[in-house]
Amino acid sequence: YEGIDQRVIDHAHDRFHVEEISLGDFVLNGGEVAALAIIEAVVRLVPGFMGNPQSLAEESHGDEGLLEYPVFTKPSSWRGHEVPEVLLSGNHGAIAAWRREQARIRTQQRRPDLWGAHDETSY
Repeated sequence: YEGIDQRVIDHAHDRFHVEEISLGDFVLNGGEVAALAIIEAVVRLVPGFMGNPQSLAEESHGDEGLLEYPVFTKPSSWRGHEVPEVLLSGNHGAIAAWRREQARIRTQQRRPDLWGAHDETSY
């Protein structure tokens, strides 16, 4: 056996208005990982679940529909790779502008489908 009996899917759709969804173009060994991914994606939208509600707006697929900007931690230099100077500047306006630009670049490069649906006038 594999998958879910189509009769169960049809019954759930008719009785509870359940819809099938896809997590992506890949195959999993079982449904456990898919179920966990769906649960986590949904419960984080429940008011009060997230410790910091602003996290929802600033992460990938947030309010602006862009992927998240690159994240850096300490130390400022790691194996010859430096944290961008603007992030060390303390200039919150410049940091916010850098993050928006990096989110745009990352979305254009990695998810052109999201970029095509993105409303650039939302800034």
